[in-house]
Amino acid sequence: MKRLRAFFYVQHLLGIGHLARASRIAAALADDGFDVTVVTGGAPIAGFPGPGVKSVPLPPVTSGDEGFSGLVDLQGKPIDDDFKKWRSEMLLQAFRDCRPDIVIIEAFPFGRRQMRFELLPLIEAIEATSPRPLLATSVRDILQERVKPGRNEETVDLINRHFDLVMVHGDPAFATIDRTFPLAGAITAEVTYTGLVAAPPPPAASERFDVLVSVGGGAAGKHLVSSAIAAARNANNVWKWCLITGPNLPKDEFDAIARDATPGLSIFRFREDFASLLTGARLSVSQAGYNTVCDVLR
Repeated sequence: MKRLRAFFYVQHLLGIGHLARASRIAAALADDGFDVTVVTGGAPIAGFPGPGVKSVPLPPVTSGDEGFSGLVDLQGKPIDDDFKKWRSEMLLQAFRDCRPDIVIIEAFPFGRRQMRFELLPLIEAIEATSPRPLLATSVRDILQERVKPGRNEETVDLINRHFDLVMVHGDPAFATIDRTFPLAGAITAEVTYTGLVAAPPPPAASERFDVLVSVGGGAAGKHLVSSAIAAARNANNVWKWCLITGPNLPKDEFDAIARDATPGLSIFRFREDFASLLTGARLSVSQAGYNTVCDVLR
């Protein structure tokens, strides 16, 4: 029997939450028998997208600032039209090589408007393919609300013209998509709630910390880092503290933080066993991102 092929596009810009959630979905699809190709467009992060799937990394880009005002390469240089064309051609070739039965695009068109230069050509290629693969968008339950007039209407238009399925990764008993996307009622594509996307129960932690402070990707959240360091210093070594700064914190800043660490505070850029560490912690302090909340609830 032919294995169904899934082509999953995900672009993380500041944090790693989008990549982590997409990787969990891709792993579940692979476990269910799909042949999964994951195309990533951000800075490489150890452990993602994970085993069991094919990984196609595009030349990485990140956000130039916390306001997502522009795209830059890993050296901080704004990307130009040649760079965009290069990425777009690589993405289209990966799509042709995969010959998928379903394409899943993470966030777009609800988010990731910066990536239209490559996603709109991908959608055109999907429409021109025979037989045409299904097209789905993968979004979290609580969206970043749009402030510019016309953006929500543009999103609905793209979905209704091209997408077959909107997968909302949440529990409708807690939050429905219309709470943060007011035009949800105008969507004609199928909208389905998948429940929260959490990793399988983790193994027992190899070490234990009383307080676990996690910042996410690390590009945003410096105030949490400094507050955690101050709190650990004032705690007088009563509890063991663990601070995970995130892999995107600049190396010079991480090195300075590590040098000034107080006794009783262990500092890491990233821990692949984060979910395991949570099981042994008395207190979790974070920015309450989607994946961290799922790990805590798990």
